[in-house]
Amino acid sequence: MAIIILTLCGCAGNQQNAESTPDASEPTETPALLAPTPAPAPVYGGTLRLAMPENADTSDPLSVNTKEMLGFFSLIYESLIVIDQSGVVTPKLAENWSCDDTGLVWTMKLRSSARWQDTGANVTAADVVYSFERIKQTGGYYSYATDKVESIAAGSDGSVVVTMKQQGIASLYALNFPIIENPTASTSRYGAGTGPYYITSISGDKVTLEINQNWWKEEPYIEKIEFYQRSSNDVSLASYVAGQLDMVFTSSLSVGRYREDGVTNVMDVMTQTAEVMLFNYGNSELSNPLVRQAIAYALNRSAIITNVYMNRARACDVPIAPDSWLYNSRSKVYDYNTELALSLFDQAGWKDTDGDGYLEKNAHRYNELTLKLLVNKSTDSTRETAAGVIASQLEAIGIHVEIVTAGFTLGDSSSEYAQMLENKDFDIALVGFNLARDCDILPYIDASGAYNYGGYRNDALSALARSLNTARDEAACREAADALQMSFVEDLPFITLYFRLSSILYHDSIKGLESEREPDLMSNIANWYIES
Repeated sequence: MAIIILTLCGCAGNQQNAESTPDASEPTETPALLAPTPAPAPVYGGTLRLAMPENADTSDPLSVNTKEMLGFFSLIYESLIVIDQSGVVTPKLAENWSCDDTGLVWTMKLRSSARWQDTGANVTAADVVYSFERIKQTGGYYSYATDKVESIAAGSDGSVVVTMKQQGIASLYALNFPIIENPTASTSRYGAGTGPYYITSISGDKVTLEINQNWWKEEPYIEKIEFYQRSSNDVSLASYVAGQLDMVFTSSLSVGRYREDGVTNVMDVMTQTAEVMLFNYGNSELSNPLVRQAIAYALNRSAIITNVYMNRARACDVPIAPDSWLYNSRSKVYDYNTELALSLFDQAGWKDTDGDGYLEKNAHRYNELTLKLLVNKSTDSTRETAAGVIASQLEAIGIHVEIVTAGFTLGDSSSEYAQMLENKDFDIALVGFNLARDCDILPYIDASGAYNYGGYRNDALSALARSLNTARDEAACREAADALQMSFVEDLPFITLYFRLSSILYHDSIKGLESEREPDLMSNIANWYIES
């Protein structure tokens, strides 16, 4: 740009001289603009080194129990459908599909070019049936499929016939489970799928994958991927610093300190983990929507996100991720506003009448608003820290807050925290919900919902959630989702505080990453390449 400016300045001077000189007849030549430097073309080859959990089961893709293992198996096995970054269902092994008039039976045509890595044989309906039956027997992470799918059978023309338990395209999300080869129909080699890579060796603490030459899509750029066992994410980060790994997936809030221009990149990615504040509807005051709305306006979530989560969270007022194709930006209404919060409290009968800074009901100084805030104790103290900030913000608006910290172990329903939630031993509680990609919120708001710990009930809102679940096409889904979100923020069953972000830490030589997203952070790996 500087060169161009100097050149143009020089030309201007020459033009002035030509105009003042009678015998100047040669026109001034316009300088050529510099063409932008083209981006380097992707190159083939290279090895990508990643971390894998210690003692991980690399033999069964249906036994996934960590995000790292989900990513590992996504390189080897594929599902009938895939969910893109915005949450839309798109074809994978199923090339296309159609639904009958009942809205329950889906016929899926398998992709004829999809072949097993070892034998080169076509994927068949028998393989899909076998995979689903395995899920029914073993349970685990993919057992959600059995909540939506009644049965899967082979059609007479080689298609897959899926009978759902309810109408609606949302049921298709349940088909996002790995398809494995039916062992009775082949002599399949261990660890063979239909994905872009296959296992070539397992030795000690290392697993090596190489390109699947039978993959039905265009060959990926990266030739080899090596997974090394690491006991924890902290060890993986240390291994990256030591030059032993090229990329680490992490939820560490301090990952930004590793960023270095030309050396290390940090990409933040959206997750399905929503941090929420639950209300106990056994508390008569919290059953008043005005009080719930007032509390929402009293929370400065931007300050919490900045100071507690190091900007690795995104504020949202509804339990639908803000990058979802169904998200309605008009549902973002609860910006920090203490004036409006106090006005709503006043309408609900709460006001600081004696000037002591705390809200009283009916001008009675001994009837001040007091809430018990429940939070879990864990090795990650982030939520506890956030609870302290929330308590301070509510105290500042005039609410007494008692923080109760209870022990919790993931998956242990007998832990103190889980029991206190189950017994409604709280007024407000901080909880993390790992929400489904199909935007089904019935488990959290319906009277019989498994995660409706506060005892909320609103049949009209539940009906809207069911309408979304049973919508027959995308237009109906959008309409139902819009109505659900606007009703949600009006009645506010619970406060959706923010969605957590995780990060990808990777060496600058790795290119092609664009809009990666949890839970499948390597869904676009075919576009990645190593520059040198």
